[in-house]
Amino acid sequence: MLRVQTELLTLEKVFNGGYQFSIPSYQRPYVWSDDDVLLLFTDIKNAYENGDEHYFIGTVLSSKLESKKGLVYELIDGQQRTTTLMLIAIAFKAAGVKSDLNELAIYKPETGNAIPRLQFAIREQVQQLLGGLAGLKGYEKPSQDVINNNEYLKQIGVALKVLSEHIEALDKHDKSKAEKLGRYFYTNVQWVNNIVPAKMDLNRLFATMNTAGVQLEQADILKAKLFKHIKSDKAQYDAMWVACEHLENYFERNVRKVFPDVDWNNIEPQDLAVFNDDIFYHPESQEYSGNDSGFSIDELSQVLASGKAPENVKQKAFETYDLDVETTYCRSIIKFPLFLIHAYRVYLALNNESDIEPRLHSDRLLEIFTPLIESDEETVKSFIEMLWQVRYQFDAWIVKWVERDDSPEAHLGLTSQSSSQSKGKQYINRGPKEINALALLQSVRNFTGERSAQYWITPFIAKLVKKEIGLKQGKKALKQLEIIDNLMSLAKCSQKEASFKQANLIKPKRTKWAEQRKYFAEAKGTGFEHYWFQKLEYLLWKKIDSARNELETEELNKFTQFRITSKNSVEHVHPQNDEYKSKLPDETLNAFGNLVLLSPGENSSYSNQDVDKKQIDFERKQHFDSLKLRDMFIQKGNNSWDQREIEAHQKRMLDVLETHYSD
Repeated sequence: MLRVQTELLTLEKVFNGGYQFSIPSYQRPYVWSDDDVLLLFTDIKNAYENGDEHYFIGTVLSSKLESKKGLVYELIDGQQRTTTLMLIAIAFKAAGVKSDLNELAIYKPETGNAIPRLQFAIREQVQQLLGGLAGLKGYEKPSQDVINNNEYLKQIGVALKVLSEHIEALDKHDKSKAEKLGRYFYTNVQWVNNIVPAKMDLNRLFATMNTAGVQLEQADILKAKLFKHIKSDKAQYDAMWVACEHLENYFERNVRKVFPDVDWNNIEPQDLAVFNDDIFYHPESQEYSGNDSGFSIDELSQVLASGKAPENVKQKAFETYDLDVETTYCRSIIKFPLFLIHAYRVYLALNNESDIEPRLHSDRLLEIFTPLIESDEETVKSFIEMLWQVRYQFDAWIVKWVERDDSPEAHLGLTSQSSSQSKGKQYINRGPKEINALALLQSVRNFTGERSAQYWITPFIAKLVKKEIGLKQGKKALKQLEIIDNLMSLAKCSQKEASFKQANLIKPKRTKWAEQRKYFAEAKGTGFEHYWFQKLEYLLWKKIDSARNELETEELNKFTQFRITSKNSVEHVHPQNDEYKSKLPDETLNAFGNLVLLSPGENSSYSNQDVDKKQIDFERKQHFDSLKLRDMFIQKGNNSWDQREIEAHQKRMLDVLETHYSD
């Protein structure tokens, strides 16, 4: 009988065990975005800083192949993560960090020349890129133009660029920490390698994997454990949970689905703010008398796999309503496990209890919820009622990825609610709001900091609930978020601690702005935190918006299209290697006043061009890449971009920040 072997791998074991990996020709190109790459990198970095013993990145599926160079593991599934780990190793080496990772990307067979440890079947240019980056003889890194225009090279180049910038900045700031982080990647990052026999029918294997039944998620297990405590009104609390669970649809649509018998013609949006059992009574709710001890995890898994899940854990498919209006679809910025954690923190804060002990991460859901799992019926019900409130506020005030029927691209935005009639029935309908300061500030937070945690959500929702901020009080909501953002950006304690303090309406200890301003006096280059660039985009947007009537038509059109988006590449406006050999002192070249945050694509489009050429390219575009860059070019005009201009721009930007923090 053909059996699948399983082993636990680390990069240390890969190196010492002489592992080689091959990406077969039928696999798609490397497609991870710079966001995906940095999310994994920073999450592992956060785990290291938090003292986590291990970081588990999941499983891969491979098959053993014999080659002239030794044993090779062909990756059937998991090539994106494996490639990313190799790129991280290459980035550590490129940054000059002393680390065991430095030789990881190289495989040295017993005979013959060294080759890349990760090999791409029939992708010679990829081999040349990886070998060239690893410094191997006989391999030559393709030109940047070739990388940018080759689907198999482009994202590898983007990933390596953003990783190198982050690791170089870390090494420059704290060399010892960079070396220890490299060691953590080498010894503590783990994954499971499932090895299938070479003779196994892969088509049959994939078919089996795709039809093996429902996978039991941590949120399902948590729900089963919590609902063991509920003896009365179980159907009602189950309906409340399900309404909160489905983040791919708006809350009111979920509620309508699970409470279909409610008189929806008399329901207003604000009626959903707090659960009211007089309105949303579930017909199956009743006192339970019996000896129901719930399901064990094994029993639950078997029931789910059979497709006969009990009502309190069954996954339900939600449909969109066929309304006579333009449809607005949405995608949440966080997934349900992380939403549950934020709801729990809000519950703890509003009940004057201590914060959760583990760091915020969806993989630690059951550990985080242990106190609630070990509580009683009344406490569990109280939490689910709070879960309802948090979900209402989440949909009312937290940005989502919004798609419209008339636009192919999604953007972070907020929606408004209104009532509509269809076939004699009244519905709560959603429509997109124009871009505003509240959506942009949340975009700043979403794209910076610990993105796997999104700490700001806890205090923001807690304040919305405590201060009873209504749907039409957008200015009040913005003021609260600005306070949260300012205090978290200057907090002396961790972001976790600072966020929970504010959920309790306590101000964390923070650095005074006069002290923070000194941070920008250093020539950090790519080492400046990306948050400060994005925060300036927000403040400059507010400044321009307050005088938008003064903009010319072309400028107004560009401004109207502006969004704060994910950007991970720091660009030197006066280039480091100017095409005309113009040079500036390093302290000026790497000053905050000469830097702007762009996407890797925007960065490569400017490259090492002369400043005048960059300005022409910027002005020809139909949108603003950056409002900070706009300010630079307005100031520059027809002048040279020299030390005096850079210092003047930097002073003006710091004055903008200081004015905001003083307010």
